[in-house]
Amino acid sequence: MTPDSRFPRKIRGSVVVQRRRCGKQSCRCSDGTQLHESIVLSYSQGGRNRTVMLAPQDVAKVRVAVERYRSAQADLEAEGNAGLAALLARRAR
Repeated sequence: MTPDSRFPRKIRGSVVVQRRRCGKQSCRCSDGTQLHESIVLSYSQGGRNRTVMLAPQDVAKVRVAVERYRSAQADLEAEGNAGLAALLARRAR
């Protein structure tokens, strides 16, 4: 089994660039102009926002998995709306 075959096909969340200060007074980020950047997966769980730092080699795979999730969610929403419309049309007769 290859490592890619174990990678999740769908992931809920968003891939974002997080910019922040590290806290060291002598660092380039201390004045707020040159912040450190990390690519993270942002998601909510239990009403709280969470982030997971992504390894550079995983960013593209995670983006694809997030897009698959969003596509599946949109398809499910469309199917549910079509079912609701059909039910309402039946009741209107």
